[in-house]
Amino acid sequence: MAKFVTAAQAVSHLKDNDTLVIAGFGSYASPEELMLATSSRFESVGHPKNLTVACGITPGDKTESAEPNKGMDLGLNRMKNPGLIGTVLVGNLTDARAIAYMAGRNEIAAYIPPMGVMCNLFRAVAGGRPGLITKVGLGTFADPRVEGCAVNEKAREQGSIVDLMEIDGEEYLFYHSFKPDVCFLRATYADEDGNLSMSHEGVQGSELEIAVGTHNRGGIVIAQVEQVLARGSLPVKDIRIHGRLVDYIVVASDPIHARQCYARDGYRPELCGLARTPAGQTKVLPLTARKVLARRAAMELKPGLIINIGSGIPSGIGSVAAEEGLGGFTTSVESGPMGGEVQEGLSFPGVANAEAIFYQCDTIDMYDGGMLDMAFLGFAEIDRHGNVNVSKFAGRCIGAGGFIDISQNAKKVFFMGTFSNKADLELTDDGVKVRAEGSGKKFVNEVQQITFSGDYALKNGQEISYLTERCVFRLTPDGLMITEIAKGIDLEADILAHMEFRPLIAEEIGMMDERLFRPEKMGLKP
Repeated sequence: MAKFVTAAQAVSHLKDNDTLVIAGFGSYASPEELMLATSSRFESVGHPKNLTVACGITPGDKTESAEPNKGMDLGLNRMKNPGLIGTVLVGNLTDARAIAYMAGRNEIAAYIPPMGVMCNLFRAVAGGRPGLITKVGLGTFADPRVEGCAVNEKAREQGSIVDLMEIDGEEYLFYHSFKPDVCFLRATYADEDGNLSMSHEGVQGSELEIAVGTHNRGGIVIAQVEQVLARGSLPVKDIRIHGRLVDYIVVASDPIHARQCYARDGYRPELCGLARTPAGQTKVLPLTARKVLARRAAMELKPGLIINIGSGIPSGIGSVAAEEGLGGFTTSVESGPMGGEVQEGLSFPGVANAEAIFYQCDTIDMYDGGMLDMAFLGFAEIDRHGNVNVSKFAGRCIGAGGFIDISQNAKKVFFMGTFSNKADLELTDDGVKVRAEGSGKKFVNEVQQITFSGDYALKNGQEISYLTERCVFRLTPDGLMITEIAKGIDLEADILAHMEFRPLIAEEIGMMDERLFRPEKMGLKP
C-alpha cells in the first residue's frame, strides 16, 4: 500500500550510485518538487551522489546559460549540483540545458539514444526483457560504428549501451536494458489507495512503463500529485497507475505543480482532451524567411496525409495552412496527440483540441511501423552526404529527441531552415535579395554529429528534400542536388560561395514559386 509522505522523506530512499528514472516531457508533467527535494538533500548531507538519471525527454524550461550553477532552476536543472549526477541516459537534453553543458564539458557521462528508443526501453525493462531490438538509429550517432549514443569521453570510458546485430541478413541495433532503483512520477490525483490519475496532464508519456519497470525490478516508485481524493472516487478508466505499483506519494506544495507546463500558470482542459475551446483567430505570420519556408512546405500538403511538424521553423506550417484554408491532412506529435492545434515554444509538444490523444509509447510504435506520410523538421547543419545535424553544437550535447524516430520512418521528409544564420534578407515581389550574408556555414563537408543519415535514407527508399529560402535541394544517390532557386538569388554568389561543398545542379532547375515572397495570400488550393 502506498504511503503518503513529505518530499524530503520520499527522496531519502535514494542511495549513492542509484539509477533514477524521471518521467515528464520537456515543459510537461515534471515531478518538480521531488527533484528540488533531491537537490536540497544533496546540498544538506552530500547524498545521494553519482546518480544515473534516465529520462525520455528531460524536464526543463530551455533556459540558456553556459555558466555552471547560474540560473536554470526548473526541471532536471534543479539537480545540477556537481557530484549529484554522474551519468545521464536520456533521449534529449534541450530543455535541461545546465545538464547539457555539464555533458559538453565532460563533467558527467552522457548517453543520448533516440527518444523513442528510451520509451521502448522503459517497456523492455517493465517486461523483463534484456533490451530493445530496432533499426532506429542505424547510421546516426546512435550506431556503435559512429558514437554508440556515447556523446562524450566519460561515457565512452564507461562502456557501450548499444550493439550492432544481424537478423535474417538485415542490420539492427540492440539497446541494453537497465535496472531502475527509484523513479519519480507526476500525476494529477491520487486516491486513498494510491491509484494515480493523470487526467489534467497535458502530455501522457511513459509513466506506466516506468512505474511497472521500477516495481518489477524491486525498485521504489515515488509519485508527486496535486491532490488526494477519497477512495473509489477516481473513474476507473482514469486510473493510469494502480496503487499496488506505487510506494510513496507526495502532495506537492510548490506552486509550480499548479502549472500544466512551464509556459504559463493554470490549467487548460483543451490540452488534455477534457474540453474544447473555440478556435481563435489564427495569427498570420509576418513575411520573413520563416514564412517563406512554411509556405514552401505547405505546398506539399494534400488531403488524407498524416504528417509530423517539428518545433521551431516548421511550426509555422500550421499558421500558413490556416491562412490559406488548407485542410484534410492530420498532424501527429510524438507526445501522442493527433489533429488539433500544435502549441509553440514552451507549450510544445502540447496540442489544443486534439482529435485523439494516444500514449507516447504507442505513438512511437506507430511511427516506427510507418504511419507518417510526411515529416517537416529543422536542421542546424547539412553535409555533402545529405546527413543532418540537430543534436550537437554550441558546446552542448543535446541529443535528438524524437527526430531520429520520425526522420528514419516517415515516407517523405522535408528539412527546413534558413540558408545561413541571421542573414539580412529583403523579400519583395522580385524574390530574395541578400543584403548582408549571415554568420557561419550550414552546408558543410561533414556535420559535427550525424542525427540523420542520408545514406540510410537512400537505402530505405525515402524521399528527402531540404528547403531554404534561397533554394531547394533533393537527396540523390550522388549527393545533394539543387532543384529550385529563388528569383533574385545568384547561384554562384548567394549559394555556392557559402557552401563547403559543391552540390549537383539539376539540368532543368526550377524557380521557386514567386508567390512565396509576396505579402498577400498565395491562394493555395486544399
